[in-house]
Amino acid sequence: MNDHLYMIFKSMTHVLSAERAARKCGVPCRMVPIPRHLSTDCGMCISVKIDDRVAFLSAIEKKDLVPERIEEHKGSGPKSRCYSN
Repeated sequence: MNDHLYMIFKSMTHVLSAERAARKCGVPCRMVPIPRHLSTDCGMCISVKIDDRVAFLSAIEKKDLVPERIEEHKGSGPKSRCYSN
């Protein structure tokens, strides 16, 4: 199963800064397009494994960054489910 979180920020600058801060602290993450069912904007967000949630949030907190929204994604493929946090 590919359970992960979409960390959605208010700007592309925050996405880039969050990715940089997390990687600097050794937290694995990826910058990905925000899924269409979550937002009609063509923006980007950060994808993080659920197990890395605390480490990611701790890493970005040091840079005064806070996600605007966190969406939990369970499973993979078209039948996967997303849950708002």
